[in-house]
Amino acid sequence: MDDPTGTSIEIHGGVRVIGGTKVLISTARARVLLDIGEDIPGEADLLRESTRVREGHGLADRLRLGAAPRIAGLFAPEELRAVGPGAQDVQALAAEDPRPLVVILSHAHIDHDGLLAHLRPEVRVLAHPETIALHRALEEAGATTPGTAARLTPIEEGEDVAVADLAVTVHRVDHDVRGAIGTIVRAPDGALAYTGDVNLHREDGVHTRAFLEAARGADVLVCETTMLSFDPPPLEPRSEEVIARVVTEALAGSEDLMLLSAYERDVDRAALLVRAAADARRTLVWPGRHAAVLTAMGIGGVVTWDGTRPQSGSQRRAGELAAGRERSAARTVGIDEVLESPDRFLVQIDPEDFTSLLDLPLGPTSAWIHSQGEPLGPFMRDWDVWQDWLERFGLATVPAGSSGHAGPLALREIVERIAPARVIALHGFHPERLEVDGVRTVLPEIGVPIPLREVGTR
Repeated sequence: MDDPTGTSIEIHGGVRVIGGTKVLISTARARVLLDIGEDIPGEADLLRESTRVREGHGLADRLRLGAAPRIAGLFAPEELRAVGPGAQDVQALAAEDPRPLVVILSHAHIDHDGLLAHLRPEVRVLAHPETIALHRALEEAGATTPGTAARLTPIEEGEDVAVADLAVTVHRVDHDVRGAIGTIVRAPDGALAYTGDVNLHREDGVHTRAFLEAARGADVLVCETTMLSFDPPPLEPRSEEVIARVVTEALAGSEDLMLLSAYERDVDRAALLVRAAADARRTLVWPGRHAAVLTAMGIGGVVTWDGTRPQSGSQRRAGELAAGRERSAARTVGIDEVLESPDRFLVQIDPEDFTSLLDLPLGPTSAWIHSQGEPLGPFMRDWDVWQDWLERFGLATVPAGSSGHAGPLALREIVERIAPARVIALHGFHPERLEVDGVRTVLPEIGVPIPLREVGTR
């Protein structure tokens, strides 16, 4: 229940898991929700393959499994259909709340925006213009739910948006996707800063550092802790320049076809990989959906398959879209070109179609360059089967990634620069490891209110 005497913070995801952060800030007059992503299960995911989400019941089923936020007045009533045990609790969430509610998207990753399609139509959703552009590109490519981009209203860098007695300001931060923002919410009794997903090593952290300065002195900082999740603690992430060098050297050291896994939403990394392949006198070939996203985002030099390489219908249609654009159109290559000169190509795998490897002329020095693309790692449901495919073809793995998240030292710097009274640690398996002298670390529970301003604090 909201405290009528002050601002409350409720955490509705991201507790001791990587991803799924949802932060509700409430006063007696207004509500602001920071992010609306799909929850990432901390234990067994009961909706993983081969379980199919039931058409028309996906949100209700997630709510009954504790895998979506129980926030009244947030979701469209027609999305809350349910029967049987627990149905009444789900349907009760359709009750309207008279307070205005605004959702702020920190960036275009599914664990931060994946429930967007289920919101009430009247709920306003704000996002950076580059996030909106990426959503449009994903929709065109068939890589996200149709209609989501139209839900988004642009909020510009440094712009103040009033939601009754709450004031919201966003600032660009550095992550591995364009348009990532940190958010500052000012209430009558204090201020909260939210990092979203953030780092200090992309573009030298220039955007993040400006956000830290703007957020300095916030009463509460809600901070991601992804890179504190692992044992042993990871090294600080590599720069993009190092990634380019690793990829170029790996390509130059092989006389055969090479494979790649990169993330198409990280369009700047994708452009870097296109250049790295060219430096090694190779052509990087993308599946259709990857190519459609990249060309829509204005990335040049994109190459995709023509009709001679078997792809799924959706991949083929997306590839045709990429090749047919008026600007930044993709060039196409045929499978025969790759068969004739495999040492001239680097091929991005289709993570939904491992059997397509059977089409490719893999040789003794072929290898898989892993640069933050799917399958991401052992925590993904398709990781083990992918490892079996690598073993079947005798393919070594070349690690060529660099996390979009802040390393342990950078996380400490982020907290120290903002210097809040308290930090709410989220979005990681071990948030308790975020310790900074003079700042109290709060480990929240789902849905349990936390006061923005504690009695006796500044």
